[in-house]
Amino acid sequence: MPSHLKDLVRGRMEKTGESYEQALRHVRAQEDGSSASTSAPQTPYTKSPARAQSVADTAFSIAAVRAEEATRPEGERLFDDPYASIFAAAGTHASEATQRLLDLPFFRDGVRLRTRFIDDVVREGVVSGLAQVVLLGAGFDARGLRIPELAARQTLVYEVDVAAQLDRKRSALAGARVKTPARVAYVPFDFHGEDLETALASALEAKGFQRGVGALFVWEGVIGYIDNAAIDQSLRFMASAGGPRSRLVFTYGPNTFDPELARDHLRRNGFSACEEMAGDALWRRYTSGDPHPNAWAMKIGVASV
Repeated sequence: MPSHLKDLVRGRMEKTGESYEQALRHVRAQEDGSSASTSAPQTPYTKSPARAQSVADTAFSIAAVRAEEATRPEGERLFDDPYASIFAAAGTHASEATQRLLDLPFFRDGVRLRTRFIDDVVREGVVSGLAQVVLLGAGFDARGLRIPELAARQTLVYEVDVAAQLDRKRSALAGARVKTPARVAYVPFDFHGEDLETALASALEAKGFQRGVGALFVWEGVIGYIDNAAIDQSLRFMASAGGPRSRLVFTYGPNTFDPELARDHLRRNGFSACEEMAGDALWRRYTSGDPHPNAWAMKIGVASV
């Protein structure tokens, strides 16, 4: 199977909780419909039209799920995100594609569970003394605005994404008259470049990031869209730029690191330890009743340097 097809299947499994066979069937159908539109060579971070559209649709869909949380009874909410409705409203032009994702099995539950878990990891990291948070592939992540512990400690937050996505985010917040605090920096970055490790470190430093003093990296919903070489480059960058005491929380799918375990793969790229959890364990931690049958397919890792 072509490597880019494996990446798409892996990404779909991560975000939907579908089985390998289900994800492969949908991805092949999508690829068949778009293969005639491009013949350009692919780099690790290059997206075909189908993949680029999938990334954009997912960002709006995740915002929609997070916005729905506010409609739940207070005792049932897993998190508070008062900004999600702003971003969800900005995606009305993609409502059909967004709804297709929302209708997928375990999509809503998966987003809810991973959002809460990552929020908890961020809080713990900040309380432990990490003063820098880096959101890689930030999308519409509003943790820099909505988590009280970050504001209380004046934690520096660096939101890294392509310029178009950051502009979209900035425009949506400005339209809602939300002012982004000075401690939150947008870091536009073109992931297509070959020298990711050096270029990304330079882009962050230009915005005030301090190398080697410790950082918490959030890598949510990204691995499924990049190949193994880009995964390795990104991990080496985080371990090197963050330095001792740094932590990483990341989402991935069940076959991402085969034939290795995630912890073995991360050790080879500069991390000393990694705890791996599946969606069914998060379900039991945060909600009641039996886990969704697809919950096991969602994986989250927490690693340290």
